Formats: sequence, structure tokens, C-alpha cells
Amino acid sequence: MPIISIDYTFFWQIINFFLLLFIVKKYFKEPISKIINERKQKIEAELVEATKNKKEAEQLLKDAEAQINTSRKEATEIVKAAQRKAEEEAHNLIREARENRENILKTTELEITKIKNDAKEELGREVKNLAAELAEKIIKEKVDDAQEVSLIDKFIAEVGEDKW
Repeated sequence: MPIISIDYTFFWQIINFFLLLFIVKKYFKEPISKIINERKQKIEAELVEATKNKKEAEQLLKDAEAQINTSRKEATEIVKAAQRKAEEEAHNLIREARENRENILKTTELEITKIKNDAKEELGREVKNLAAELAEKIIKEKVDDAQEVSLIDKFIAEVGEDKW
């Protein structure tokens, strides 16, 4: 049996097909074309909008990256400024500590010199007082030369002990 048989049903099938094409073309072509055109315009508008949104997103991304880079630079500058300030503060503290040390050393040296001078003056007064006492003893006792020499030696020994 052949795949396609040509008989009167085939003829009616062809007529039905063309009639269906005519009806679809006459009554459905415009609404279908309108729907297709509307869909096409909607898709084109969405593509334009998507392209526009993509460009805006790329621009926003560039702006955000630029702002991040600027913020990083500012943060780096702030950190460097803080480090410089800390170093300056450390140098100032060290300089002040050295100045304080020098002042303390100078003050201490002055105090030591004053104490030393005071001690010398006190020692000088003591020597004068002791010399006066010795002279008084010598005069009171009216001793001979041997006794006088022994008293002077004794006095020198006493003064020597007081000095050290």
C-alpha cells in the first residue's frame, strides 16, 4: 500500500487546508501579528532597559571602586600621619626626659657643691674654734715647749680625725 494515496479524500484535505489558511489569514493574521509585534516591542524595550541598567551598574561599580580607592588612600594617609605624630611625640618625650635628667644632674651638682662648701665652712669654723681652745689651753697652762709641741700634735690629730 502506498504511503500517500491520491483519491477523493486527498482532494478534500487539500481544500480544507487552503480554506483553513484563508480563515486564519483573514481573521487571525492581524490579531496574531499585533500580539507578535507587541511582544517584539516589549522584548526590544526590555533589551534597551537591560542595556541601560547594565551601563548604569558598570558606572556605579566604577564609582564605588574609585571611592574605595580614595578611602584606602585616605586611610593610608591617616595611618601615616598618626605614625608621624606618634614618632614626634616619642621624640618629644625623649627630649623632655633628657632635659629633665640634665636639670636634675645640674641641680644635684649644685646641691653637692653647696653641701661641700657648707662642710668646708663648718670645718673651717671648727678648726678656728679648736685653735682658739688650744691657744687658750696653752695660755692657761703656761706649759713648756715640749708640752706645747705635744698639745699641737694632739690638736692636729684631733682635727685630722674630725676631717675624715
